[in-house]
Amino acid sequence: MPRTRQQYEELRREKMQHIMDAALEIFSTKGFHASTIADIAQKAGVAKGLIYNYFKSKEDLLYQIISRFFEAIVEKFDENNNGVLTSEEMRLYINDIFGKVVKNRSSWKLYFSVMLQPNVFSREIIEKLEHKYMPMVTMMIEYFRRAGYPNPEMEYQILHTISDGIVINYLVNENFPLEEIKNELLRRYFDQ
Repeated sequence: MPRTRQQYEELRREKMQHIMDAALEIFSTKGFHASTIADIAQKAGVAKGLIYNYFKSKEDLLYQIISRFFEAIVEKFDENNNGVLTSEEMRLYINDIFGKVVKNRSSWKLYFSVMLQPNVFSREIIEKLEHKYMPMVTMMIEYFRRAGYPNPEMEYQILHTISDGIVINYLVNENFPLEEIKNELLRRYFDQ
C-alpha cells in the first residue's frame, strides 16, 4: 500500500532529525570546520548524497540545527505572546533555559563552539539568526526599562554575559553548582 503524503512528510522529518542529531554530535565534538559530510553520513548511517536531499550544504545543516536550537530557547519566552515580559515570565524563561542546558549539553556545546569559530556562517545566515533573536533582546531591554534600571541596554548585556558564563562553566565543570547559581541569579534579578 503506498504511503500517504502525511506519512511521507513524517518520514522526511524523522530522517532530517536523525541526520541533524548525527551532525550535532559530530560538530560538537570535532568542530564545524573539521567535520565533513562524510563524517556525518557515517554517524547517521546514510549515504552522503542523501544528506544533500535534505540540506543544501554543511553550512545549511548547521544553520538548521542552530535555528531549531534558537526556537527551543525562546519556547517559554513571553509565554502569553503579548510582547510584554513580566517578572514571572522572566523567571519561567530562566528556569526553562537552565533546564535545557542540563538536558541538551551537546546543543549548548555546539552553540558556544560555533560562536567562537570565525567564518562559520555567511553574513546572510548571521542575519537570519539575528532576525530570530532580536525580538527577544528588545523585549528584555524593555523589561529592564519598565523595572527602572538606569541603563536597560547595559543590564541586558550584563544578564546575557552572566548567563553565558554560567552555562560555559557548567559545560566544562561536572561539579558546577548550576541549580544554586541559577537560584541566586533569579533572586538578584527577579525577587526585587
